[in-house]
Amino acid sequence: MLVGEMFRGYIARSINIILRGMTLVSKFVLIFFLAKFLQSNEVGLFGLLSATIGYTLYVVGFEFYNFSTREMIGEDPKHWLGMIRDQLVLYLVLYVVFLPCALFVFFKGWLPWSHVVWFLALTLLEHIAQELNRILVAVSEQLLASVVLFLRSGAWCLVVVAIMWADATSRNLEFALGGWVLGCLFACCIAVKKILSFDRISLKNPINWGWIAKGIKLAIPLLIASLAMRGIFTFDRYWVESISGLSVLGSYVLFVGMATAVLSFIDAGVIVFFYPKLVSSAKSGDISGFKKDMRELTINIVGVTVFLVLACYGVSGFVLQWLNNTVYRDNVVILYWLLLAITIYSVSMIPHLGLYAFGNDKTISYSQVSGFFVFLVVTYILGSAMGVMAIPVGMCVAFSLMLGWKLFAYQSMLKERLGS
Repeated sequence: MLVGEMFRGYIARSINIILRGMTLVSKFVLIFFLAKFLQSNEVGLFGLLSATIGYTLYVVGFEFYNFSTREMIGEDPKHWLGMIRDQLVLYLVLYVVFLPCALFVFFKGWLPWSHVVWFLALTLLEHIAQELNRILVAVSEQLLASVVLFLRSGAWCLVVVAIMWADATSRNLEFALGGWVLGCLFACCIAVKKILSFDRISLKNPINWGWIAKGIKLAIPLLIASLAMRGIFTFDRYWVESISGLSVLGSYVLFVGMATAVLSFIDAGVIVFFYPKLVSSAKSGDISGFKKDMRELTINIVGVTVFLVLACYGVSGFVLQWLNNTVYRDNVVILYWLLLAITIYSVSMIPHLGLYAFGNDKTISYSQVSGFFVFLVVTYILGSAMGVMAIPVGMCVAFSLMLGWKLFAYQSMLKERLGS
């Protein structure tokens, strides 16, 4: 029986890794073929739209999931649906308050009004799918979470590319955005079906406004940190566009897509398996288990990061040759700096998760806000001399600061709280 359970666990984890790996590959394939089939300015607009949607998700989501998923881990399953309902109530309020503010980028002319409907639809669907995916991870439904993630971020990419390959008339930005909408919608339907199977007894309880208020209070430091962190990966695109225009932005979007895919795989293939165990060990006071998981996390993150960064570097030459576009070839040095920046950031996630598991959110917030301002200052100072290159260099400096800060804070926490 024990051997059978271990085998099923191995199979489940293998399928998880395969699905999440396919999601990563699908994102690679999409950005490569968009660069091949679309004009570079369209690729740049796709990058601006994607980054703006991603940033908006942090605002309307308020990083409340950091609190709610920690609460759900180890909680009696009969309370899950009530907690999800209360979380939904908060999001409805946040949408009413903050979503109109997100239209600022259209009023300023930074994004064209012709894409506002796409922006609103994708923001809503991406947020729903993202939160449902996080809930599934928190309740140990990792396999289904991987399926939902693949539908949301991978399957539609392959379908869009296949159709674009076969039908030249579909090679436009609107077709790609339509595939994105359908992929998110299908993912939401699959996840909702599972969520509705949870015990509904907690829905009889009134909305727990005290729980919501507690979560908001605890989420604010992480929200500030996330807005700062995501700000780097959002303002960078607007900065490139302002310096060099949408055409060069198209090449930047391709290269930053390759580089950040490393982060996506680490998050989906490594962190998602470790952070529930780290939080659980921290909450239960299992110090030896926590240390063991942190060692395994370190080995996995460092190993996967080195492998993927070298892989990206190795395939870049073949990609440029296949695209046969001087805009991408002339700006490839951006990719090398971005890979260095992503390596530093990936390593910083090790102490980050250790701090997060013990609820040391303020330290995370301070380090990332400081990193964001350092990024802005360094990029501004170097901008006149280095142009677009100042942006990835600024990232390297900012992420190095964050790594040092979090590592020092984590080691100090171990000495004070764990007695080691």
